[in-house]
Amino acid sequence: MSETELAIPGSFRDPSGFVFQKSGQFCRRILPAGKKDFSFFLGSGLCRRLLDSGKIVPFTFADGDKNTLLLEKLPFISYPYEWSFSQLKEAALLTLEIMEESLECGMILKDASAFNVAFRAGKAVFMDHTSFTLYEENRPWCAYGQFIRHFLLPLLLMEKKDLLLLELLKNDLDGIPLELGGKLLPYRSYLDVDILLHVHCHALFEKRFSRRKGEFAEPQMPLKRLKHLVGALQSYIRAMKFPRVRTLWGGYQGSCSYTPESLEAKKSLVEDFCRRGAFSTLCEPGSGGGEFTQIAARYASKVIAADSDPQAVEHLFQLSRKFTNIYGMLLDLNNPTPALGVFNRERSSFFERFRGEGVLGLALIHHLRITGNWTLEQIAAFFDMTAPKALVEFVPRDDPQTQQLLRGREGYCPDWELGQLTETFLRFYKKCRHHFLPGSKRVLLELEK
Repeated sequence: MSETELAIPGSFRDPSGFVFQKSGQFCRRILPAGKKDFSFFLGSGLCRRLLDSGKIVPFTFADGDKNTLLLEKLPFISYPYEWSFSQLKEAALLTLEIMEESLECGMILKDASAFNVAFRAGKAVFMDHTSFTLYEENRPWCAYGQFIRHFLLPLLLMEKKDLLLLELLKNDLDGIPLELGGKLLPYRSYLDVDILLHVHCHALFEKRFSRRKGEFAEPQMPLKRLKHLVGALQSYIRAMKFPRVRTLWGGYQGSCSYTPESLEAKKSLVEDFCRRGAFSTLCEPGSGGGEFTQIAARYASKVIAADSDPQAVEHLFQLSRKFTNIYGMLLDLNNPTPALGVFNRERSSFFERFRGEGVLGLALIHHLRITGNWTLEQIAAFFDMTAPKALVEFVPRDDPQTQQLLRGREGYCPDWELGQLTETFLRFYKKCRHHFLPGSKRVLLELEK
């Protein structure tokens, strides 16, 4: 690799190729070990089928170099542990659809990592052009176990137990261990034939296989059975439903202390801020289900919306079908996504990716100050590191929502008042303009460096 080429830290495990950046362009280098497979991938028609259907990231070849792909840059990268239930489900189905098409063209996916999938314009897209290898007769799918750990098991835990169990993917980048996941599933899961086979029996087989010594016969799986396996997984996952739960965001809807007049004024101010900014990237932490996100999406090229409630993030993903420039992610600001993997460099932290020209902080900072115990300086520093322009909502002490947070500790946070907050923000921003909402004591602070 030349001095001008910057390797992507998360792309080093595949001996067939790797991703790097050169002069702002993302590229994929095909290594000698991957040339035969990639050549077949191109010649079999599989590559063209996937490109035409929008299932794989488009690319062109570098001038005079057929071993270097120039990749289309994706607007935003989020990770599986930051997705909604439906995002993970769509990524799983995309992987199976690509596996199915690969078999039809004489190829097979050699890995089935959820990290091979990203989202673009409200749809899942496959990123790894070197995941394809030649199919060998009667060989089983070597990535089957990885698919279960990365997709089926997390989906089952979310559907059967708790949506927040998705975050177990943070603890192991190779997916949720089958034995652990099997223990977390309810006992009645043993009565479901698919779960019994794909999770419980699979976990038992893995445990026994790891203890086995000496030589053993290679498992066999005819092509017909392999296709049946892929089809059965597709049918099962397609039938999975978002669980009926009432989360904090779901319970919060309709309980906000706005009059019709103040709510309309807030929407108007948000729209004016976004229209004047015409931001390339606008960030919205604490976005909820996207009431104001969709206003921002009309003016910003890209909106990155983050919330700690999985139901809200699910709603954001559904909203991104209409507003395709919205990218939602599951994120608790009190425990943000850290940098993970080898040397903590494979997967970027939340703060490395959550940057823009503008940021909205609506009905958020009173939660950070009172519930999260953030200092005023930490709150201002967060907005400062996110964007040079901000619109932040101050919810005073006597507001019903703040009173609810302060219940039982009325003397807490004596610095929670508009003057001190303004003074703190002015240490980081040059300008701070107040917009008082009519019919409410809430104030929107417009900040600019």
